[in-house]
Amino acid sequence: MFDIDRWREIWSSISSNKLRTALSGLTIALALFVFITLYGLGNGLQNGFQKQFFKANSLNITLSGGTTSVPYNGYKQGRTIELDLNDFNFIEKSFPDQIKSVVSTIAKTDTIRNEVNSGSYSITGVYPQYENMINEEVTSGRFINQKDMDNQAKSIVIGRLVAQDFFPNQIPLGKYLQVGNAMYQVVGVFKSNDGGDNAERALYTPFSTFKIIYATDKVSSIIVTPKDNLGLSEISDLAKTIEYNMRIRHNVAASDYSGLWVRNAAKDMEQTNQFFVILTVIVLVIGGGSLIAGIVSIGNIMIFSVKERTKEIGIRKALGATPFNVLSLILQEAILITIIFGILGIALASLVVENIGDSLEEYFIFNPGVEMKSLIVASVILFVSGTISGLIPALSAARIKPIDALRDE
Repeated sequence: MFDIDRWREIWSSISSNKLRTALSGLTIALALFVFITLYGLGNGLQNGFQKQFFKANSLNITLSGGTTSVPYNGYKQGRTIELDLNDFNFIEKSFPDQIKSVVSTIAKTDTIRNEVNSGSYSITGVYPQYENMINEEVTSGRFINQKDMDNQAKSIVIGRLVAQDFFPNQIPLGKYLQVGNAMYQVVGVFKSNDGGDNAERALYTPFSTFKIIYATDKVSSIIVTPKDNLGLSEISDLAKTIEYNMRIRHNVAASDYSGLWVRNAAKDMEQTNQFFVILTVIVLVIGGGSLIAGIVSIGNIMIFSVKERTKEIGIRKALGATPFNVLSLILQEAILITIIFGILGIALASLVVENIGDSLEEYFIFNPGVEMKSLIVASVILFVSGTISGLIPALSAARIKPIDALRDE
């Protein structure tokens, strides 16, 4: 039941020690402010890292051939390993429950020219799904689509710097570039979010078109997109299984990493997550240390409060107050101080974090924020902290004997 007299007494106790209460409470506020702010910035750093280096649906397994560095199974070292469409079909049919999609690429370097310029550039034959596997963004026009694939169209998507090289101060969409001996129509322009100038001097065309033009079943790479419900460890296991089979198919030793190149983005993500786990631990240590200091500070002020009110508590107990009444009074005061200043710290930190926005993107901090569940956890910690800070002085007050209290000077 709400007891107005008790709340007046608590307020009177706080008011009589304004400076001491404020300094102790600010320790709690600062602790939670530091914790929430650092936690929010940590989330922003993780968001920024994933935005820059891990595009959506990019936990892919990429395989490409190389040159063997050791002899194996009767074959000499120095062999060139080339993946082909048989490998593509094998992967696609062998793991239907684990694979969302499989695509392959044909990468060539050829001469690109028009009436303005000419030069040697990298051109890659790709599937439409490839757009979701690269950290590049189409800024005008479109990417290669299924209609291009079905019609073996001579459509081409060019990098931003290619557009500058061949179509200065022009809109390149709809214009033509000669690739080798064939004419291709520009259907899109892209920019790279992380690859720099080299990535923006690349060109993409339909895989089916390149396959016919170069009359080849060889592929430069095979890219596997796992199903969405697979965890990072399951994706890593899938990558190991695919790699094992590819090494058997092409007689490449298990230790020969230059003979067959396998990039598992899930493994990179696991390493990234480990870094952020360490970062979270550091934040918890810093915030926890500050919080402990705040608890000690609140505990000290309550000890002084109990000491100053020894006679008052003795009189209360002489008039019939139970140890529980005294205990709850001191705890209530400690919890009130903690909650008031703690909420202040949480509110200020949340306000700061939520208003950072994209102002720190140059430091890879993007859209920092704190989830509601984290704020709920912080509030629970706050309540527990208030209880702990008041528990020892409250127990001390509950043990005061009326006769001893009345003798206290």
